[in-house]
Amino acid sequence: MKLEDIKKVAVIGAGTMGHGIAQAFAMGGYQVTMLSRTQKTLDRAMSLIQSSLDAMVRADFVDAKNVPGIMANLTTTTDMAVAVTDVDIVFETMAEDKDAKIEVFAQLDRLCPARTLIASNTTFLNIFDIIKTNRDDKVLIAHFYAPPQIIPLVDVVKGEKTDPANVKLMADLLKKVGKKPIVFNKFVSGYVISRLQVALQREIYYLMDNGFLSPYEVDDAAIWGLALRMMVVGVVGRIDFGGLDLSVKNLKSSSCPPTPIEYQPTMIYDLVEKGHLGVKSGQGFYDYKGMTEAEACTIRDDKLLKLLKFVNSLGDARPVPED
Repeated sequence: MKLEDIKKVAVIGAGTMGHGIAQAFAMGGYQVTMLSRTQKTLDRAMSLIQSSLDAMVRADFVDAKNVPGIMANLTTTTDMAVAVTDVDIVFETMAEDKDAKIEVFAQLDRLCPARTLIASNTTFLNIFDIIKTNRDDKVLIAHFYAPPQIIPLVDVVKGEKTDPANVKLMADLLKKVGKKPIVFNKFVSGYVISRLQVALQREIYYLMDNGFLSPYEVDDAAIWGLALRMMVVGVVGRIDFGGLDLSVKNLKSSSCPPTPIEYQPTMIYDLVEKGHLGVKSGQGFYDYKGMTEAEACTIRDDKLLKLLKFVNSLGDARPVPED
């Protein structure tokens, strides 16, 4: 299958990642079918897609006259067989549950046309070790980041039996819809970002649990000290600019010991027990003052789109690596 042969995409799951992935491909001009087990979830997903498109119109990322066509590219269903009829690419976005992944891949392998590529959005599960299909050459991982309709990064991971031509096809498809795929040589749980976030969150919980500063002040430190530089030079480039000799000195120093890896946070568990789950419940570390999930996401997306437009205009401070 060639890039120009791809016409129809299916997204299995309509949660946070599913509806964003569906939106990204609908914006790219593809016919997209989104599946969920309940019509309620599908209705919520379509509402959030509309809100996201409205934000993109305000940010001049999407022309208002194109929104009806984008929405028309989207269909929804609760029937797996309907979702994958004549489909070229499938993105599985189900929960990180081993048995659920095994079951859904078996269904997809049975119902999808022989040509169809099947990609999992899994973050931590090595699907290549757990699933069985008759199309191992067409199975891979395409891991998006929330909100996937805005964040460019997608991790593309191949299995031992994945055809390299299909890896390239996936990367080319993602580029065509405006994404920035990075291709891994082999699977590693959490890829880059999730592994960094796990380490970062351990420090965050330690600082807040022990009363060093508030959630708001932690975020201020990250936004104005960490993220600002990260947007220009990344995390490895920052080490170059700071000096490798200084980094080696810091590694050997015991003056700033890291939080123990076995540290168990307390504040986040207390909040979850109280039902404070974050934006989706109206309160987490922050109180969203009665805002709906869609309203909170719209504020976030407005700012992300403005930032993305500005960062795209900056270029890169790092030298381009040789092939």
